Amino acid sequence: MADQQTIYEIRQACGKPGCPVCTLVQRAGARYIEGIYGECILDPDVRQKLADSLGFCYGHTWLAIDLKLTEALGHAILFQSLVNRAGKILADGEKAPGQQLAAALEPELGCPACRIEAETTERVTDSLAHALKDQDFVNAYQASNGLCLPHLKLLLPKLDQKRQSSLLTHQRARMESLKNELGEFIRKNDFRFREERIGAEGDSYKRAADLLAGKRRPAERKDLK
Repeated sequence: MADQQTIYEIRQACGKPGCPVCTLVQRAGARYIEGIYGECILDPDVRQKLADSLGFCYGHTWLAIDLKLTEALGHAILFQSLVNRAGKILADGEKAPGQQLAAALEPELGCPACRIEAETTERVTDSLAHALKDQDFVNAYQASNGLCLPHLKLLLPKLDQKRQSSLLTHQRARMESLKNELGEFIRKNDFRFREERIGAEGDSYKRAADLLAGKRRPAERKDLK
């Protein structure tokens, strides 16, 4: 279902590097984690849910640490309860078959930040599909780098032929430009042209990774704004 606030946020994200859907999804996940640590980490119900999921997944655990989404104390409080839980499972199942013990270590719930990001992805792609009916929005969307392939695949089934054609015209143009930059970067790395200075194409391989696999996670908290 289209959401006007989300459409506004997509417009804003179109002015940022990389896939605008990635921008909003990653921001939602980080803000959720920040909120959990900032307001809820001492709430018994929240702590129980985090215990059931054994905290966050690998990516979101280290995102929280690297971006300093909480003070070290917040991590220590959460990790203490998770280490205690894991230790109890090992103690209780010490003589159990290895396969049974391994199964007991599997979290009962998936990573809650991943769930928030999945819900955000659905909301953003629905709103983007709706917004592409509006030519004014389409004009604003032209400022974006286009979508990463994972989000493009999610969006395409939501579009009619007219919106698909409009989207893909922009997508192909961006991909052609990137392909040319990659070619130029490769050429300048040939020893025959080593005297030529590498310019904007120098990070083209990173932008290609963004396109093919999804936008790289933020390196600093300011990148979430």
